[in-house]
Amino acid sequence: MGGSQRPSIADPPPGVTIHEATQNDNDALIALEREVPLVVGDTHEFFDRSPDYFANQRLHQYYRTVLAEADGRVVGVTAGLVHNPVIQGVAHRLVYIHRGRVHPDFHGRGIGFALSSALFRWSSGLGSEGPYYLISPDNERSIAFGGRAGRRWPVDVTLVSFDLLSAEGERPETLPPGMLEDAAHLINATHSPFDFFEPVSAGLLAARLGRSPQYTPQHVFAVRERGEVVAVAGLCDKGAATERIHVDCATGAASRSREAVVADWGYRSGREDRFASLLRSLAARARAIGRDRLTICEPAPGVVPETGLPARRAAASLFTPASDPPPAERIKGIFFDLLFF
Repeated sequence: MGGSQRPSIADPPPGVTIHEATQNDNDALIALEREVPLVVGDTHEFFDRSPDYFANQRLHQYYRTVLAEADGRVVGVTAGLVHNPVIQGVAHRLVYIHRGRVHPDFHGRGIGFALSSALFRWSSGLGSEGPYYLISPDNERSIAFGGRAGRRWPVDVTLVSFDLLSAEGERPETLPPGMLEDAAHLINATHSPFDFFEPVSAGLLAARLGRSPQYTPQHVFAVRERGEVVAVAGLCDKGAATERIHVDCATGAASRSREAVVADWGYRSGREDRFASLLRSLAARARAIGRDRLTICEPAPGVVPETGLPARRAAASLFTPASDPPPAERIKGIFFDLLFF
């Protein structure tokens, strides 16, 4: 990426205190996200993260949540994580900003900017070059904030969500102990051409699978042929910790959803059918635990094979405010780690 620059830093406005969130703030943060939605087109999206606001964040090695307090209550929150994606063949260290809310009563006071600044200070201490954001194209408010410096990538991130109502498949085989190195090789081979992929090793996978009961070695599945792994995928039940409530602004009709996501996946070239079979098995497993959709990132067209399941593709815009994105013709695809989402 060219044109790198450090993000701007702002102090909190008068009467507002900003500090790192702790478990003592759990209930207040849950209440804030139940009350303050994301505005996505004609829909309001609320998130219920009860009973543990921090559950999904514990999947990550370097993460932080900061909150804003004013008038004796929590009025804003921003959360991010630091990792090392490879972009155009060069490893970078960036902070992904994955949560941000400011109560409408406090809009226009610079609280969002001050919250982001607190995360930038923290992430800079870990060597981060700057932030990045993944935002729905219909989320105009977040784009106005996260994309204020421009630098929107010319290629979107594609998310594929499978409808699980009719999902059926064989019970998947858990990746055998001692085969993390084989899994890492398949994952890297599948995704190395794509920007924002962070290469893995057996050691990094083991560490990743040891941080949270939501994602352990028992949640990684494989297809083997003659003893060799030809397809692998992790199934993380993000819905165990988060319910999304969609409210149609015109009618007031509400719907609720909880999803599982596919992480740490790959397959041997020529074994797309085996990976498709594995996805069907994961979809059936997700349905069995009460989830209504299974989501995977499709880094480039055709990389996620046809499964026969009803699927919906959604685009998300990528912003790197501190760095210029490459031209479209140099981008082979973008991989986004759904454990971050």
